[in-house]
Amino acid sequence: MQMGLYDQPFEAIKSGEKTIEVRLNDEKRSQLQVNDFIDFTNLTTAETLKVKVLGLEKFATFKELFAKYSGSIIGAPENESIEELDQENQEIYSREREQKYGALAIKIEKITNS
Repeated sequence: MQMGLYDQPFEAIKSGEKTIEVRLNDEKRSQLQVNDFIDFTNLTTAETLKVKVLGLEKFATFKELFAKYSGSIIGAPENESIEELDQENQEIYSREREQKYGALAIKIEKITNS
């Protein structure tokens, strides 16, 4: 599966710091299964990175997801509150889409490029 990422979260996955990708659990993401691979493309540099899906966890809302996962493992500052994370996330996913699909925490492992 192909997904685009902004530079900062892309680099955080590349460094191994970010181990959970947060997405809307829409039609595309609901197809994901454990042991699938995701090819992320950096939307700034067009660099690509392959990761393996280690786990999938569904949540009704992003707030519920952020209550369990926050900080560097999701590519966010450690001191960012659930409300701040949720507010920033609304700039990407509308409340309507969140209510329709729910949130997905994708546990990932970077595959080292040879």
